[in-house]
Amino acid sequence: MSQKKTIIGLIAAIVVVIAGIYIFKSIGYQNKFLPNTVVDGLAIENKTVSEANNELKNHYQNKEFSATENGKELFTFKGVDIGITDDFTKDLTKLKNDQNGWSWPVRMLKKTSTKSELKDVTYDQATFDQFVENLPLTNESRVKPENAKVEKTAAGFTIEKEVMGDTFDLDKVKKVLAESINSGNTKIKLETSYQKPTVMSDDAGLKERLAKLESLSKLTITYNISGQKETVPPATLLSWLSESPEGEVTVDQAGVKVYLQGLSDKHSTYEKTRTFKSTRRGEVQVPAGTYGWTLQVDKEAPALAADILTKTDLQDRKPIVAGSGYGVDVGNTYIEVDLVNQHMWYYREGALVLETDVVTGKPATPTPAGVFSVWNKERNATLKGEDYATPVDHWMPIDWNGVGIHDSPWQPAYGGTLYQTVGSHGCINTPPAVMVELYEKADLGTPVLVF
Repeated sequence: MSQKKTIIGLIAAIVVVIAGIYIFKSIGYQNKFLPNTVVDGLAIENKTVSEANNELKNHYQNKEFSATENGKELFTFKGVDIGITDDFTKDLTKLKNDQNGWSWPVRMLKKTSTKSELKDVTYDQATFDQFVENLPLTNESRVKPENAKVEKTAAGFTIEKEVMGDTFDLDKVKKVLAESINSGNTKIKLETSYQKPTVMSDDAGLKERLAKLESLSKLTITYNISGQKETVPPATLLSWLSESPEGEVTVDQAGVKVYLQGLSDKHSTYEKTRTFKSTRRGEVQVPAGTYGWTLQVDKEAPALAADILTKTDLQDRKPIVAGSGYGVDVGNTYIEVDLVNQHMWYYREGALVLETDVVTGKPATPTPAGVFSVWNKERNATLKGEDYATPVDHWMPIDWNGVGIHDSPWQPAYGGTLYQTVGSHGCINTPPAVMVELYEKADLGTPVLVF
C-alpha cells in the first residue's frame, strides 16, 4: 500500500508542477505574444507590446521595397526614405488582447504561424511627398494621355481614338505606394498608376456630338439678299463647325464673319458708285453719297451661328442690314439733279411728276455729287453757315452736312451758268412755286441722285 501511495503522490506532484508551469506561462502570456505570432514576416512571439513595437519600427524603416514598370525595376527604397514614423502600440495591443493566453500549448504545437498585417502605416507626409516628387518617373519620351475627340476631315467628321499614354499620375503613384506598404507588398507594380484619358471613343456624349456635327454639316443655308440668292458652300459650312476643348459643338463666328463680309462687299450699296441712266445725258456714274445699305456683319454673324446650332431660319434668310434702299435701292421713285444741265426732275413710280431748272453750289462751295435721300422735311427753317443765316419756306435736307433742296425767292433766274456767279453754298436752289409742289409730293426717304 505504501508503494502505491508513493506512486500516486509522485503523479500528483508532477501534475501540480505541470499545472504550475502551465498557469505560470499562461499568466506570462497575458503580457506577451503567443508562440508562432508573426506580423508582416516578423516573429514577435514571447515579446511584450513595447518590445514588438520597437522591432516593428526598425523593421519598417529598414524594409526594402522595389517598384517596377512592366517587369522593369524603376527604383528601390526603404521605409526610412519615405518617412515611416509609425507607432504600432495600438494595433499590437489589440492583437495581444485578442489572443487567448491559456492557449499557448496549442500554439506551440502548431506548425504554422499566426500571421497578421498591420494596416494604415503612417509616415511623415512632407518626406513622403518630396520622395515621390524626386522619383525618376518623368521624361520627354513618355506619352501623355489624350481624350478621344471629334476630328474634322475633308469629308466630314470622325471620332479620333483616345491615346492611353504612359505618363505617371503622381497622386496615383502615392496611393499605390501607400497601399503596398500597408499590405506588406515589397514588389510594387506602377503600370497601374498611369494618367488616363477621361473620354473614351465609346463615350455616349462624344457619339452624340459626332452625330450633331454630321447633321449640321449637311444643312443647306440660303440668303435672299435684295432678291438675289446666295447659298453657303458645303465646304464653307464644314469649316465653321468644330468641337470645343470643353466638348461642345461650336460654330466659328470669325469664319462666319469672313463669309458674310464677302456677301456685304458683293451686294451692299453703301459707299458704292452707281451706274444710272439719266434723263438728258444717258448712262452716268454717280459716286457714293449717304444713301445705301450695308450688311451688319457684327450682328448677323452671331445670329447665323446661333441659328445653325438650332437649325432654324436657314432657308431664304433675310440678313440684318443697316441704311436705306435695301431690296429696291434707287428704284423708280427718285429726284434727279443734273449739275451739268442745272436741272432737276422728280419721278414717282417711273412717271415724271415735275421738273425745273435749278441753281446749285458756286465753284467755291459746289454741290456734292452722290446718291442721297430726303431724310427730313421742315417748314420755315433758317439755314445757317459761317457767314449767313437764310430763312426758307420749304426745306428738304439730303446729306449730313447741311446740303438740301429749298426754295430761293432771291434768285433772279435758274439754269444755265448762273451757279458760277450766284450759286449757293452747296444747296439746290429751287423756284418757290416748284418747291411747294415737290415738298408736298416727295416722301421722306426718297432717293436723290446728284451728278
